[in-house]
Amino acid sequence: MRHSLLFSKVAPGTRPSADPHNRPAYWMRRGLSPAREYLEVLAVIVAVTVAGWFTPFSYHALGHVYLLTVIMLCLRVGRWPALAAAIVSGLVWNFLFIPPRLSFHVINFDDGLLLGTYFVVALIAGQLTAFIRTQERFERQREQRATALFHLTRALAGAHTLDEGVTAALRQADDLFEAQTALLLTGENGTLAPHPAGSCSLDQAGLSLAAWTARNRHEAGRFTNVSPEAPVLHLPLLRAGQVLGVLVVRPPAGATRSTPRQRDLLEAFAAQIALLVEREHLRAAGERAKLLTESDRLHRTLLDSVSHELKTPLAVLRAAAENLAKEGGARRADLPGEILTATSRLNRVVANLLSQSRLEAGAVKPQLDWCDARDLISAARRGLGDALAGRPFKLEIPADMPLFMADAPLMEQVVTNLLLNAVLYTPAGSPLSVSAGVDRQKAQVFLTFADRGPGIPAALKAQLFQKFRRGADAQSGGLGLGLSIVRGLMQAQGGDVTIDDQAGPGARFTLRLPCSPHESVPHE
Repeated sequence: MRHSLLFSKVAPGTRPSADPHNRPAYWMRRGLSPAREYLEVLAVIVAVTVAGWFTPFSYHALGHVYLLTVIMLCLRVGRWPALAAAIVSGLVWNFLFIPPRLSFHVINFDDGLLLGTYFVVALIAGQLTAFIRTQERFERQREQRATALFHLTRALAGAHTLDEGVTAALRQADDLFEAQTALLLTGENGTLAPHPAGSCSLDQAGLSLAAWTARNRHEAGRFTNVSPEAPVLHLPLLRAGQVLGVLVVRPPAGATRSTPRQRDLLEAFAAQIALLVEREHLRAAGERAKLLTESDRLHRTLLDSVSHELKTPLAVLRAAAENLAKEGGARRADLPGEILTATSRLNRVVANLLSQSRLEAGAVKPQLDWCDARDLISAARRGLGDALAGRPFKLEIPADMPLFMADAPLMEQVVTNLLLNAVLYTPAGSPLSVSAGVDRQKAQVFLTFADRGPGIPAALKAQLFQKFRRGADAQSGGLGLGLSIVRGLMQAQGGDVTIDDQAGPGARFTLRLPCSPHESVPHE
């Protein structure tokens, strides 16, 4: 079988909005035999004959009336009813109107020539009219087919997801085929799952037949040689040798078989929907490959960073321990400080890794309480130990600075990471400053951290809070997690961190937390 087919959806009990007389016949239906057309031909000829019997027209004029009637009938009925109209009208005209009346005998040569000419002209005109009508119908159907494919292609091109594309395809086919359909897509394990946009429900027998269709890659069900008693038609959706799914079509009531035009248009629809499904599969495969690549990159980055961060303090601890065993006197008294510095660095590495893991797992649950800005900054400076040694430090906090709601341990880690980030990216001995205040218009308290380092390149600002993102000017160490953790912890408390522009060199980070002006905020 050729490429699989598209599908349509019609809600039960509804009718298409388009005029059914202008719709091409995609399904052969019961009740469409020519008998009705023959009766229509007979009724029209009888009406013309009765009217002609009671009018003073000559039989020559009535011949023209009969000829016009035949041509008009050819615009409504098929080829064979039109041929019958030409023959019957000529016989009636001869029997009732051409002298001698009520006889088929023609005594005048001119009348015989006229009657013969009438038959020839009526037959030729009728057949030509029927041929033109048939060609016009075919052209209209081709135009409708092209229009349907155009609208489908445009709808699928504008679809961003597979669900949008399937829904658009169903709506396009809805008005065209008047059929209830369902689409069963093949999953990763080979099982078939119905798409929710389908309008045709399947029982267990229908699902079994759909599985047979996918397994054998062959149509089954109604209008086929396999289970023709089934109420629906099953067609495999094929693309590049793979079964992407099964299309289930429930023809409208009264349909006896599908027409070639219906199959051709369904297969044209199928080619488009198969491309959509294949495109979705390729896109999903590309995203999975991209995710794996990014995961591998982050894994390598994490291993490199952690190994570097752990190697340096471990080397200090080892050297300190060896010297502790050998040295004595004053040198021995300095070794505990070196050990404490190295262990503090290890603790920060482990704390950042744990914080990042908790943020990604959504396990950070802030315990908000009243906090003092001076206490937070003092605790962070003590935790950094000698990392801030030799640096001028300026603290600007107004005397009436109120307490604010925050999680003290989380805020201490945020402040520590910002101070340590300044240490890593500024020259030794360069000053640092921290200021605090209240933005009453925005109902926020803020803490601003500024340094006099090289600043942040404009191209790096958008990526600065991403995981494992490190600047090229870092002196040594760092996992590239500090600022990512800062933003995550601030957002977990209902606040945020921003990078502010400042005059002159250096970088400027501002922490902001909500502070409702209507709540009672105690002062220090």
